[in-house]
Amino acid sequence: MNDIPDKGEKRMIQINPREVAAEAMMEIMEEGAYNNMALRRLLRQNGAMTPKDRALVTEIVNGSLRNLYYIDHVIHQFSKIKTEKMKPWVLAVLRTAIYQMYFMKTPDSAACNEAVKLIAERGLAPLKGFVNGVLRTAAREKDSIPLPKEGTVEFLSIQYSHPLWVIKMWLAYFGYEETQKLCQANNCSPDVTIRTNTLKIEKALLKKELEKSGAMVTEGRLAPFAFHLKKTADIGGLKTFKEGLFHVQDESSQLAVEILNPQKGEDIFDLCAAPGGKSFTIAEKMENKGRLICGDIYEHKMDLISQGAVRLGITIIEPKQQDATVYKKEYDSTFDRVLVDAPCSGLGLMGKKPDIRLKKNGDEIDYLVPIQRQILENGARYVKQGGILVYSTCTLCKKENEKNIEWFLKDHPDFIGEDITEFLPQELWQETAKKGYITLLPHKSNTDGFFIAKLKRKG
Repeated sequence: MNDIPDKGEKRMIQINPREVAAEAMMEIMEEGAYNNMALRRLLRQNGAMTPKDRALVTEIVNGSLRNLYYIDHVIHQFSKIKTEKMKPWVLAVLRTAIYQMYFMKTPDSAACNEAVKLIAERGLAPLKGFVNGVLRTAAREKDSIPLPKEGTVEFLSIQYSHPLWVIKMWLAYFGYEETQKLCQANNCSPDVTIRTNTLKIEKALLKKELEKSGAMVTEGRLAPFAFHLKKTADIGGLKTFKEGLFHVQDESSQLAVEILNPQKGEDIFDLCAAPGGKSFTIAEKMENKGRLICGDIYEHKMDLISQGAVRLGITIIEPKQQDATVYKKEYDSTFDRVLVDAPCSGLGLMGKKPDIRLKKNGDEIDYLVPIQRQILENGARYVKQGGILVYSTCTLCKKENEKNIEWFLKDHPDFIGEDITEFLPQELWQETAKKGYITLLPHKSNTDGFFIAKLKRKG
């Protein structure tokens, strides 16, 4: 038989989305790749996939990462071989199959058959029986998986797939019920959140344009120009995005800029600006009038900010590649407002970046705190008398948040916390807001986990 296609016949490229998902999982877990970067690269390599299959790959990978502790717990119930002893490909296939069986509407038999096929296609045919046995048993026992006793740290860790050290820390801060709700929120797939580019379009008109493109659009709760989007598989492909009518930014970050409260014509410094979302919002609130210096340590990130500014029609941004921990004398007492969005452990981003929970062990926090304090120290020296300093992080860790502010105010009597209640919707009001700071919890604010503090230099 000659299998060369006749003239005019198109040979369809067959790409198995479950294979792509398992490949991504193996890269993330074995090679330490970031999930968003691994996904982006593999989706680009397999560009012939339909939008539906691309969405399936993304769902399987992110969902498997969000629920990995639970998935591995299930595997350990029915496999004599522990996960750390398994071949990487076998483990990736098992994990993604269990996710489909337990958390998606995929029929158990379909998930099992596909998994066995993926094992055989990688030259691991002798292990087909093992994979088939584990998955068939897992399907049969789905409703009777033993878990640690409710009310314990171990229960929260397995049930919601969060590391024990994070659970223990949050229990000390928030108590059991609040921690459970926080973990539940972290396991929900987040909306895409955007900020209207008020330099180019009115909010109501942008909403109409987005709805014309098929997006489901809802109003933000915290920031006045925010929208939440659903049914938008390719944000970058939207006409409204290409025309610079919005940029992607979580409401927590938008709220940080609202609290900074930049004004037209001011001199403002965003010390740790990449990837640029807060800088763009600052410039838009300044009506593109004044001076906005944006610093970051990496040159390629400066390029991204410059490209974003061009798309959005922003001309006042001055990108500066520099290390925020190094003091710049020429900036001393120069700026009306300074934003320090400090490098942090990122524990507030688990919903958007589920691999964070798998790659942190808590040691990083002790390394980060001195860096955060040095950047805060420098930022304070750049503020004019009577000027404003805002410190923010996307983490939920008191060492990186409240403790840093306590340290700073003790060492800097020329600064005071400034009441921020006017910037908060009533349902998010907290007692600490009067002292100048607030912690946003995802299950309460529908945002990333976030900390914002506003400090004023006496003058």
